[in-house]
Formats: sequence, C-alpha cells, structure tokens
Amino acid sequence: MYLVHPTPDHREGVRAALRLLAAYQDLGPLFRGEQVLVKPNCVSSHRQLAATHAGALEAVLEFVVSHDPKRVILGEGSAEDTSAAFRNFGYLELARRYGVEILDLNRDEPVPFTIYAASGRPLEVPVSRTALESVRVSVALPKTHDTVVITASLKNLAVGAIQRPHKWDVHQGYPAINLNLALLSRRLSPHLAVIDGHVGMEGDGPVAGTPVEHRVSLVGTDPVAVDAVVTYLMGFEPGEVGYLVHAVRLGLGEANLREIEVVGAGLEAARRPYRPHRTFGEQLNWALPPALARVWEGLAAPWG
Repeated sequence: MYLVHPTPDHREGVRAALRLLAAYQDLGPLFRGEQVLVKPNCVSSHRQLAATHAGALEAVLEFVVSHDPKRVILGEGSAEDTSAAFRNFGYLELARRYGVEILDLNRDEPVPFTIYAASGRPLEVPVSRTALESVRVSVALPKTHDTVVITASLKNLAVGAIQRPHKWDVHQGYPAINLNLALLSRRLSPHLAVIDGHVGMEGDGPVAGTPVEHRVSLVGTDPVAVDAVVTYLMGFEPGEVGYLVHAVRLGLGEANLREIEVVGAGLEAARRPYRPHRTFGEQLNWALPPALARVWEGLAAPWG
C-alpha cells in the first residue's frame, strides 16, 4: 500500500498517493471497459468533517476516468439524505465536470443479504445491486467509531451499500456488528481503497467527533491492509478491531503490519494517536459468544 505524509491538502494528498500507486501498479486492467462505483462516505448529509471531502473525491474521479472505464457511477447510500449530501458537499459539480452518473444506493435495485442478530438468528437486509456488481472504489476518511473502534474503507462500503431503513440492522451489539461487517465485506470489499486523512475525526465519531490535522493519504488494492495501517496511524492496533480480525480469517486481506509493504512515508513519522470514542473499552468486547461462534463455524469460508 502507498502512504503520503505530510499532505498539502485533500486533493493533492490523494493525487500524490494515487501517482505513487500508479508508479508501481498498472490499474488499467481493473478499470478499463468496466462499470466502476466510486463510493464516498456521507454518513452525515450536513457535517463536512464527517464526510469525504470534495477535493479527495475529485482526485479519485480524475484517476478513474483516465483509465477508460465503460461507466463511472458516483454512488452513496447515506444514513441521512443522499441527495442533500451530494448537493451540500459539492459532489454534483464534480459529477458534471467528469461526466459521471449519480446514484443513491438507497434507491437502487435491492439484493437480499444475510447478516446475524446477537442471538445468531439470521436477518435479511437489502443491499444495492450496483455496489455488488461494480468495480468498487471506496473514498473514505479516518474516523473513530462508536461501536467498532475505527471506520475507514471497508465499513464505508459494507454499511453504505445496505439500504435504508435497514442500515441499523447491522448494529446487533459489539460481537455481531464486527462479524456482520466482515461477512458483508466478502461481497462488498473495495477493489481500490482510498483514505483521505488530511483531516480525520477523533472522539465521538463517526459524526459528532472533533477534527484531527493528520495530513496523511493512503491508497491500496488490499483494503484490509489499508485499514490496518490506518488503524495503526490513528494510534490503535489492528488486532483491536474485530471486523479486521474476522476479515483476515475470511481471506480478505492482510492486517499484520509486519507483512504489509508500505511504500512512501514511514509509519512512525505519520502516526498521530486519535482520542478514542468514550465507549472504546466496551467496544473491545467483540469476541464471538457461543451463538455467533456456531454461525461462524457453519459458514463456508476459505480458512483451514
């Protein structure tokens, strides 16, 4: 994965990280002739600090469009009002400038997906078909979270693709939400993860926290590795984040920092510990109870 620090601003930081990636990896085969979903994070439709900055999004659209995709969709399923978010944060002007489509994932054709309650009971939630069937680019920012320690590229797509009003169904207590995020990521993991950490959020994230002048940008094609590095840069350990641990066991990527090659800035120089959410201690209680352990054991998964 590719790390830039310090970043001059949102747009140029992400541009620099994408240029670094392009120097080592040819992403032409990933995008060329494909339908690409570029997914910002707009959990809030009115607070810019909680949402992907238009500068970062512009750098990503510029990069994706330059690789000759068949179709580019700028899509989000906000927990609030997607149309208002796109209008308030300047996304509509970007869509016009780069000739890409706009889609509210909440209004897309639904596909049923099974998640689990704390009791182990299966729950069916509707997930956006476009999110499932596209090359996915997650454009997120590093934020502390009220139930899963941190939110970055994986959670942005996993929850963003669930349609309202069923997003809240994923919140079934600390063990279940971490399991559900990993299970959703088996089908919704980003093909390209982009993190704009020029300004992050600490404390009462993912909406009501306070800004962190972090000045980092990360990109990579292993979203588990990207999120693991983001977790460390925020002052936490990847092993504290349940859904990352589960994602590794499901074969979705690498979270061991010793096994992740970081090109660009050094981790220690770019590390800036965030103040955790006030429920951080409770959030570490994500180990699977017997009911969910039985669910886990019954899943068809590529681990031995």
